[in-house]
Amino acid sequence: MRRLSLILFIVFIFQSVAFSQTDTLTIKKSTDKVKIGSRLYYVHIVAKGETLYSLSKAYNVSQKEIAKENPEIFLGLQVGQALKIPVVDEKSTLTGDLKDEFIYHKVKKGQTLYSLSKKYDISVDDIITFNSDSRYGINIGEILKIPVNPQGVETIRQYPKKDEPIKDTVRVEDDFIYHTVAKKETFFSLTREYDISQDELIKHNPFLADGLKAGQTIKIPRKQIYTSYSLLFDSGDEKEDTSGLFKKRTAIAYSDSIQPFPCDTMKQITDKPFKVAVLLPFYLDKNDEEYYIDSSEVDDFGKKIYEKVFYDPYYIYPRSLNFVEFYEGFLLAVDSLKQLGLNLNLYVYDTANDTSRIKEILNYPIMESMDLIIGPIYNHELKLVSEFSKKHQIKMVSPLWDNLQLVDENPYLFQVTPSYAAQMDKYVEYISQFKDKNLILVHDGDSLHYDNIKLIKDKLFANFSDSVLANIQFKEVIFKDSINVFEHAASKEIENIFIVPSNDEAFVTNVVTKLNTLSAFNYSVKVCGLSRWQKFRNIDLEYYFNLKLCISTPYFVDYRKDNVKKFILKYRKTFSTEPQQYAMHGYDIGMYFLSALLNYGEDFEQCIYHHSKDLLQANYNFVRWYQDSGFENTDVSLIEYKENYNISKLTDQSNSNNPKQPLVAKY
Repeated sequence: MRRLSLILFIVFIFQSVAFSQTDTLTIKKSTDKVKIGSRLYYVHIVAKGETLYSLSKAYNVSQKEIAKENPEIFLGLQVGQALKIPVVDEKSTLTGDLKDEFIYHKVKKGQTLYSLSKKYDISVDDIITFNSDSRYGINIGEILKIPVNPQGVETIRQYPKKDEPIKDTVRVEDDFIYHTVAKKETFFSLTREYDISQDELIKHNPFLADGLKAGQTIKIPRKQIYTSYSLLFDSGDEKEDTSGLFKKRTAIAYSDSIQPFPCDTMKQITDKPFKVAVLLPFYLDKNDEEYYIDSSEVDDFGKKIYEKVFYDPYYIYPRSLNFVEFYEGFLLAVDSLKQLGLNLNLYVYDTANDTSRIKEILNYPIMESMDLIIGPIYNHELKLVSEFSKKHQIKMVSPLWDNLQLVDENPYLFQVTPSYAAQMDKYVEYISQFKDKNLILVHDGDSLHYDNIKLIKDKLFANFSDSVLANIQFKEVIFKDSINVFEHAASKEIENIFIVPSNDEAFVTNVVTKLNTLSAFNYSVKVCGLSRWQKFRNIDLEYYFNLKLCISTPYFVDYRKDNVKKFILKYRKTFSTEPQQYAMHGYDIGMYFLSALLNYGEDFEQCIYHHSKDLLQANYNFVRWYQDSGFENTDVSLIEYKENYNISKLTDQSNSNNPKQPLVAKY
């Protein structure tokens, strides 16, 4: 009975348009605004008699959009409830550089906090709020942030309990790092330290056009950090360049809107060998070292003992091991294709993860005549090679890194790892089939992750029609530690689908442990996670099976497949060891791209949309989003941990009858 009442109420709030003629209440539009991530919202406090329909009319925002930003309304609108309503007035939209929110004032001789407050018509407290060190005094030459409109400071109202007064909390989100220039620091050292160009530095600090001086305080744009979403590749300390990661793609992919190319006319008939360069960080210098110095012991007088320790004759430098295996797998692909007629000159270079080494390699005259470049691995290396590839019109393959900006800029680049957005498309497409279940989105409330959470909500709600949305049960939970928040959100009548889009191992471990306990309390629980979870070591694997975990992943090896079994046997025979995923990845890339060269010649990109190979751990599906962009692999697998302790790939029912559907980006 309780569930029926809830469903009827949800239907009511979404169908309130039918009663709009009797809704004569005048909505007082809020003037309070809040900036979350890069978007501006009104903060509206629900008054008696207000409906979702009347609010959508007052703010000129669709009911669906309000519901998406405030999932708690699925439990019913309540008087005193605070809602975030997107600002659609273009004049109120904030820009990313905050130039309309703040004035940056350089303190001059004789100026005080009081005189500045009078100059800018704000209070001293307003200045201190945005310049915390100024409470202890200000110095000549110091840069102060002066709010243009202190009343527009971001204010977040926490949702109150019934009959509880609303308390305002001010949160100031700063998009900049403030750096005080030290002696001997230069533009070059700052641009290297913060990975920013000199032009961008001067753009945000116009006074630097007169030169850089010790003691100056400069603002540096804070870059949001995302970890690599490739299961294979862990970038270590290097952070992913995601400046193009969330670029909106709202049109059908260019490659799906053009006429098929007559690929049968491109059959390669020349005996001229193809030239292929492979750029990998083998760290040959490290592998050539015969010994290292051990200074971990001390003598009786406390002095260090330096001992020469010789490496095992078969020692391999740890950081090169994965890429040695990648190359071994690649060589097996070359061997297989040579038996089919591939004529190839292979040029292999050690990049040593060093940009100076990359520049040296690119200066070799032979590089300009390559038909294909595979690699390098790391992002800072890829940028250099991508520029070279574009300049000389040479096809190149990015084996592991996900950088959509490079794909957008270089029409000759093939990105093998599906982007985060592509993985999320498959992720939410799968979740959307549970529209009749209790959907619960779980995150930690960290503002740094806001864009990720918003992306998922946008994609998920884009999969629902208004009629479906009227009956959906969806909740958004900020989890800290207590299982009570899950019990409050869960239902015992229907299955609970917990959506946990996090790559933080500590957070995920805590969530999964609590959900496993919840499932023991007779709640039907299913969890949807991310590919990185396969590498977590602190979670009891049995929990994944108990929770019927489903994840989207770029790579999955089915060891029952015949071609996988044959590869393993050949690898064992050739290299006397077991192949890991890097070896299979190298084999897949070699088999796919070298067979494209063999079949279609050096202009194989014309036929890449129709090129298919039976690979070991992935099915490449390359698309070109724009006419002048590169190629992105969008194929993502869904795997599920079954209750019978099997891990299997879910069949893609959506494409089983029509394998080549036009690809549309969902935002």
